[in-house]
Amino acid sequence: MDFISYGFHIAALIFWVRFWSAPTREFYFNPFLSGTIRMTDSVFAFLRPVLFMPERAAALVVLLFVLLFKTVVAWRFGGEWLIRIGQVFAFAPMPTTQPAVSLFTFSVLQAAVFILRLWTLYLLVRLITPPFRTSRAGEALAFFVRPFSRMPVLLQPLCLLALHGILAFSLVHTCTVTQAPMPDAAPPINPFLTGPIYAQLLKTCWLAALSLNDGLMFLTRGLFVLIIANFGAALLQARGVAIVCSEGVELLLGRFARRGGTGMGFDFTPLIFFFVVDLLYSSISRFLFQLIHSPLFN
Repeated sequence: MDFISYGFHIAALIFWVRFWSAPTREFYFNPFLSGTIRMTDSVFAFLRPVLFMPERAAALVVLLFVLLFKTVVAWRFGGEWLIRIGQVFAFAPMPTTQPAVSLFTFSVLQAAVFILRLWTLYLLVRLITPPFRTSRAGEALAFFVRPFSRMPVLLQPLCLLALHGILAFSLVHTCTVTQAPMPDAAPPINPFLTGPIYAQLLKTCWLAALSLNDGLMFLTRGLFVLIIANFGAALLQARGVAIVCSEGVELLLGRFARRGGTGMGFDFTPLIFFFVVDLLYSSISRFLFQLIHSPLFN
């Protein structure tokens, strides 16, 4: 069911980005983008006789439909109604007298978290990529994180901090904590609403830091998927897929990628990078988890 949810989130992302773009005034020579544009064009062409509205408004309508359909599918087939932060906290919707509205709102929030993590990944990749390096995969990533990629560079970190803070505050005050699967974890109560007010604010800020840290998790997961897909493409001799995966791996590695390679032997750089970043992610998560559950703030 997780893979199905990711599929819906990607579909929602595509129409969310289409809302912020104007293909009639833009030209795409990037093969990473042309397929997506053709797909959304075909959807709008099919719906145009029904919707009778401008393209951006139609993109918003289709986006809402995708999220509504995702909610129905998850409810019908027992989807997981959780938002995990830092792999140490899981938030679920509160019980309500209007479960349909609550689940749809939570489904929208899940999609927003997916997009926010993708924006965080984009900023991390920019930080580890040498200036002025361009690639087709990089251009595609910048397209799929619109409107964030169009913001001034200096405002992007501030925007991310603010959005992760808003997310943390929303989860604390509108959802319930269902689990904390770390060793020696505290009981599944909401630790962000215990202790003095200043302690609650501090713990909410640390939860926002945990959410920001999930960008590293997104980085390692994306790298893992691309590495496995690259191996599969090599075995099946799917040259096009192999090129896409190779350029994607090079994008995520940033300055640590061996551009062009040496032509000899197997490159272990992606695997080393994966384990180092995963270790960094786990260490930061554990440190922030211990701060949140420190006796000084509870």
